[in-house]
Parts: sequence; structure tokens; C-alpha cells
Amino acid sequence: MSYLYISEIFGSISSPYINQNNLDLLFGATLFIYIFFSILAGPIQAFISGFLGELFYQLVYYNTIIVYWCFFVGLLGVINSLYKYKPLKYQNLKPILYTFSIFVINSFLAMILIILYKLFLNSGLLSIEEIVINFGLKFIIQSLLSIVIFIPIALIIYDKLLSKRERHLYYLLLTHHPLSASDHTFSFQFGRTKIYFCTRCSGMIIGLILSIFFVHLIEGIFNSEFDPLFALLLIIILPIPGLIDWGTQRLLLRTSSTSSRIFTGFIIGVAMHLISFTKDYYFITLIVITIYFSILFFLIYIGQKRLLKRLNEELTPQPPDNNNREIN
Repeated sequence: MSYLYISEIFGSISSPYINQNNLDLLFGATLFIYIFFSILAGPIQAFISGFLGELFYQLVYYNTIIVYWCFFVGLLGVINSLYKYKPLKYQNLKPILYTFSIFVINSFLAMILIILYKLFLNSGLLSIEEIVINFGLKFIIQSLLSIVIFIPIALIIYDKLLSKRERHLYYLLLTHHPLSASDHTFSFQFGRTKIYFCTRCSGMIIGLILSIFFVHLIEGIFNSEFDPLFALLLIIILPIPGLIDWGTQRLLLRTSSTSSRIFTGFIIGVAMHLISFTKDYYFITLIVITIYFSILFFLIYIGQKRLLKRLNEELTPQPPDNNNREIN
């Protein structure tokens, strides 16, 4: 997902971008971002994101799919992320030198793969000299600048800022719950720093972002707009599970689980994004949203009354039992 958006802004790690002088900076920026996050995530994630990212990019912008190059991009992420980042890894000089050496070797391996790939794909169309100069050497220069020099510096900075000591960043602005209700939160870890977020709100944000991505992807592939009536139907249906999950918890009937909070928040986030596609049905959409918010405020009111009643019962002293009084 990140690869596609990065590619749209900077340019894809696709073979047509290698030998175009006016796209050198854009190609290098994409290469740096992709490899840097691959090292942080690991080889499996690097291959999946690289392969699918290049595949999606080609589906949207190319007339044909070059499967070999999808594998190449995924493999490029794998070989550079095998020496995966770990917290406190770059506090000493030796891992930095290892990383630098691995990047140099991998850059030359990737250059050889590109030359072989071009020889196989463009057999007879381009001479060996043209392939080596326009693709092999161009790539190795980009790789040496973007990967070998700048990524070790970025990893050292990342390690110094987020791994030097263990930290737990728990802010009410992000969690929406005090520490006593920390079971309503989950954390993302960056180095040795954990940042806590509200579970349901995070699910909504993830759903919103993924919805933007997939709708954008589908529209690009099929060159068509999202159907307004279908968007309206999803807006009506998708918030119902979240309203039930949150409402039953608010009424003290049950306790939601982390997975149910993330899932219901996710589908609500999808519905939020689809509001912008209702167009001719926008007035009906506003009525639906008003109804849902009315139900939400009603549940808040009823839930608050039930909570106060329960607290009063717990704080009010109970009279002694008559049977115990007679025995005494």
C-alpha cells in the first residue's frame, strides 16, 4: 500500500525509470523509502509489499503486467532486509560496517539480476553495452547513493532516537482511556518505544486508510467511479455491528474484546470514507448519519444512568440480614 502511494509521488522502482535522467532523484527516493521500511519490517513483509506494490502499480499505470519485475522488486527487499533491524543494533560500530558491506554486495547482485533480466527480456533489441550502461550502471549508482550511503545513516538516527531506552508513551489524547482502562488500548512498537492508541479509533483509522487505498486502486484498474447507491447501502449496513458492540458495552451488558473493537472500528472507518461517494444520495446519507448519532447519544444517556445506579448500589450500605440477627 505504501509502495503504491510512494510510487505515485516519486516514481516506481520499475525498469523504465532506471535509464531516464530526469527521474534519477525520484527513483532514488522510492528506492530509499522501500528498502528502509523493508529492513525495519523484515524479509517476508518486504517481499510481499514489494511484489504486490509493483503489481498494483503496473495494474494501474501499465498496459501489460511484467511479472518478472514484480519478483525482482520483492527480491530486492528480501536480500536487503535479511540482516534485519533490531533495537540497539546500531549502538556499536561493527553492525554498521556489516550493514554497509551487505548493502554494497546486494547492490552488485541486484545490478547483475537487472542485466540478466534485460538480456532475457530484450534479446536482440538492445546490445549488451547498452543494457550494462543504461540499466546496470545506472542502477548501481542509484543504489550506492540511496541505499549504501543514506540508509545506514537513517538506521543509526532511528536507533538513537527510539531504542536508547525503553519508553511507554501513554497519552490520553491518543488512548481516550485512563490507565485503569488500558485494556481498551493497544500499542505500536518503534525500536524500544511503545506508543499506545485507542483500539476502536485505531480500527476506524486503519479502515479509513485501507478503504481509500482499495477504492483508489479499483478505480485506477477499471477506470470507473465507485457506485453511489452501493456506497449508500454500505454506509447503512457497516456501522450496525459497531453500534451493537459499543452499545451493549455502554449499557453494561457485556465487555467488548480487543478484536471486536478493532473489527467494528475498521468497518466504521470504511463507511466513513464511502460517504464521499454517495453524490445524488447525499441527503439520504445525512439522514442515516443523523439517525445513527441519535442512537449513539441515546445509548450514552441510558448507559450513564445505569452506571450511576450501579455505583449507588455498591456505595449504599446493606442492612444486616434478619436471620443472622436472630442467631446472634
